[in-house]
Amino acid sequence: MTGLGAADGLDPERELLRVVRALDSVDIAFSATVDRDRRTFVLDRFDGARSGTLNGVVSGFGEGLGGRCIGLGRPVVVQDYARAQGISHLYDAQVAGEGLRAVLAVPVMWAGRVERVVYAGARRSAGLSGRLVEQVVKVIGRHRAAAAEPPPAVDSPALVLGEAELRTVRAEIRAIAAAADVEQRGRVLALLDVLQASVPAVPDVAALSRRENDVLALVAVGYANGEVAERLGLSLYTVKSYLKSAMAKLDSHTRGEAVHRARSAGILP
Repeated sequence: MTGLGAADGLDPERELLRVVRALDSVDIAFSATVDRDRRTFVLDRFDGARSGTLNGVVSGFGEGLGGRCIGLGRPVVVQDYARAQGISHLYDAQVAGEGLRAVLAVPVMWAGRVERVVYAGARRSAGLSGRLVEQVVKVIGRHRAAAAEPPPAVDSPALVLGEAELRTVRAEIRAIAAAADVEQRGRVLALLDVLQASVPAVPDVAALSRRENDVLALVAVGYANGEVAERLGLSLYTVKSYLKSAMAKLDSHTRGEAVHRARSAGILP
């Protein structure tokens, strides 16, 4: 299952781009499809384009603003693209051809992995505020929730999820919570508690606690300890403690090794 609509017929993603472009300061909204097998992403949908210089541009992971967004697994914004540091400038000509100065890239996550990248652009420098970044993230979060498949009908056979599927669902709920504001995050995590209490416990290979699993799931998609603390409403010391405990249970010496062992054991998707 994917979280966004098909390219033909009524395309929910084009509606998403229309909503993003309608936000204050946004002159153009566009998105890219991520191909993890080829480690590339291609710009394929636009709302508000003038020149077409960006249409069909294919980039490798690590290239441009989108590549940095995919690598970090979080929103990245530059207020003057041509002068921005920390990104490759392989596509300056295409960006300039569209007249863009400030550009925001936001990852669209599914099962803890980046599925698409949604961009918002302004044709003036310093045109994208922190508040605008939060608005775009919220718009994408609402879109993801609306695009999810509906539950089975009451008279349908019972839906039985396997161990790996349950962990995928839980990881996706945590990813949605991470992108929500504080109030919504609390409500989403409360629903996760209800889910976990209503589904028979699935024994984990390393028997991670729920909070250890929460912390490691966010580390797995690229968040630093401080960001994990902010998103889960914990202190930095507490996050480090949970991470240290998870690493010990997974017999790991680094964060990356812990994530790898957790995925190999089926604890993380």
